[in-house]
Amino acid sequence: MTFVIEVHGLEKSFPNHTALKGIDFKVPRGSIYGFLGPNGAGKTTAIKIILGLIAASRGQVKVLGEEIRFGQQMSWLKKAGYLPQDPVFPDNLTGTEVLELVGEIYRMESRACTKRAAGLLQELRLEEAAGRKVRAYSRGMKQRLGLAAVLLTDPELLILDEPVSALDPEGRYKILKAIESLRGRATVFFSSHILADVEQVCDRLAIIKEGVKLVEAETKELLQRYAMEQYIVTVSPRYREQAFSLLQQHDSVREVSSIDEGLLVTSQPGKADLLAEKLLPALVNAGITVTEFRPRRVGLEEIFFKILEQNSTREAVNNENFAD
Repeated sequence: MTFVIEVHGLEKSFPNHTALKGIDFKVPRGSIYGFLGPNGAGKTTAIKIILGLIAASRGQVKVLGEEIRFGQQMSWLKKAGYLPQDPVFPDNLTGTEVLELVGEIYRMESRACTKRAAGLLQELRLEEAAGRKVRAYSRGMKQRLGLAAVLLTDPELLILDEPVSALDPEGRYKILKAIESLRGRATVFFSSHILADVEQVCDRLAIIKEGVKLVEAETKELLQRYAMEQYIVTVSPRYREQAFSLLQQHDSVREVSSIDEGLLVTSQPGKADLLAEKLLPALVNAGITVTEFRPRRVGLEEIFFKILEQNSTREAVNNENFAD
C-alpha cells in the first residue's frame, strides 16, 4: 500500500497551549480519509502544517513523497487542491470568473477550463448564480464554489477542511456525492464534525482530541470493533415490567435498559448468537406479547463519543494515580 500523506510524531506548540502532541497517521492513495475530532482538537492546525502554511514544532510530514518544510517551495502543491472551511474570493468577480482565474493560475487550456467550469457549476447547483458577483453569495454558496475551484484541475490530492459545514441537506448530499465519486481516482483528506457524512463516504479515519490521536482505523473495521451485540425488544405495555425482569435474569444478557421504543438488551461477551436464538422463545413461553425483536446497529457517532468517553476515563485514572 502506498501513502499520499504520512505524518510521524507531529507536534505543534503555541505560546499559550500545545495544539498537537506527537500524532501519527497515514493516508492511503486513492482513499477517502476522515480526520475527526471535537472543536479545538487540532485538526485545522495539522492541516495547515501539512500544507506548509505554518511550521511544526517537531515531527515529520510527507505529502506525495515530498517532505514538508515550512517556507520552502513544494512541487506537490501543483497536484493538489485545498479548500478551507470558509473560502474567500475577490468580491468583484462572478462565480464563473473565479473559476476562470483558477484555471489561469494552473495554466489550463481556455476552452477546457470553460467547459469544466460550466459542468462543475451545474453539478454543485451554482449555474443560476454563475454570473453574479461573489459578494452576493451565501456562506454555503461560497463553500460550493470553493469545491468547484478545487475540483477544476482534477487534482491528485484534495485537502478539505470541514467541506460541508455551511450547507443545507441537499447541498451536503451533492458535495458528498462529488467526493465519493473521486474514490480510486484521487485521494481525499477531509476534516469534519458531521459523523454521519464521514461514515457514509470514508474508507479510513483518525480521531484526535486535544492534540492526541485516539484511534486510526478503516471505517468498517472500527464499526465492527466497537459494535456491541444489542437487540431492541418491544412488548405490550402491560408486559413491560415482566419482560424487563425476565431479560435481566437470562444467562446470555449482560444489561437491559429502557428506551423510548422498548427495551435495549446487550448480550454477554461471546453470547450474541445464543441471545438471538433463546431470547424470543423465552419471552413467548412466558406469555409475553412481543411486537418487535430486532438487532440494533451502532453508528459512527455513538462510537465517536464512546472513544472520547473512554479516553476521558483513562485520563482521570492516570491523574488519580499520579496524585497518589
